[in-house]
Amino acid sequence: MADVADRRDVDRQRARRPGDVAPGEHHPGLVCHPGEAVEQPFFSVAGRFLAVNGEDVQVFEYADAEAARAEAATVSPDGGTIGTAKPFWAAPPHFYRRDRVIVLYTGDAGRVRTPLEAVMGPQFAGR
Repeated sequence: MADVADRRDVDRQRARRPGDVAPGEHHPGLVCHPGEAVEQPFFSVAGRFLAVNGEDVQVFEYADAEAARAEAATVSPDGGTIGTAKPFWAAPPHFYRRDRVIVLYTGDAGRVRTPLEAVMGPQFAGR
């Protein structure tokens, strides 16, 4: 039983680091709810959909910041090429990286981009 309580404490501490977003947690202008798993052929880790203010974003968590940085380096500045892949985007792609997390949002909704940038920082690639 103590092990479960310890994990909850760790989860709460992770969720309370400045800038972190936990599913269901509220930040000014940001409401998140977890979704299904997602895989992209151009990223080496599986991710998860996260509904941000009602729109899906894809969140990819890496073992460490260096792994995320290396993967982010494969994304062209406009997001049109990732490694050797040239994905077709139904809407403009926006890539964000913070520490060991990469977030991909396709769309142009300010209600999603503004709070994402507040939490993740400016996009590192996209249109």
